[in-house]
Amino acid sequence: MVRIENEIERVLEGKLAKREIPEVKRRLTQLVVSEQFSGPMPHPKYLREYDDILPGATERILAMAERNLEHNIDMDQQVVRAEVADRTLGMYLGASLFGLLIVGAFAALFVTKTPVIPGLFLGTAAIGGVVAFIKGRNGK
Repeated sequence: MVRIENEIERVLEGKLAKREIPEVKRRLTQLVVSEQFSGPMPHPKYLREYDDILPGATERILAMAERNLEHNIDMDQQVVRAEVADRTLGMYLGASLFGLLIVGAFAALFVTKTPVIPGLFLGTAAIGGVVAFIKGRNGK
């Protein structure tokens, strides 16, 4: 960076007023030095430098990035499978509970000879079904 600043000062000498040079040098240095690169891999220029310092480093970095990508894909697949299994289990348990409440209502009707207890069973089943319908698949 100091080399860049010295070169800028050398080129501007005599072309600008002495007091303006530091500000122009600061602004040009900001423009020249600010470089941005985004991604999982280093900028190709720096990747080449890694290989100059340690032969084979580029291949190792690429292999590391590929392993990381495979790991991320595997983790995403595991999350999706677990979510599907969780929702499936929830649907089976919900349907089973709904069926048990209906069976319980009929059983209570024959045991109690009064419609209050079977009505509570059926009301609970109906409310659960309506709430599940209103909330929808996402539970919102």
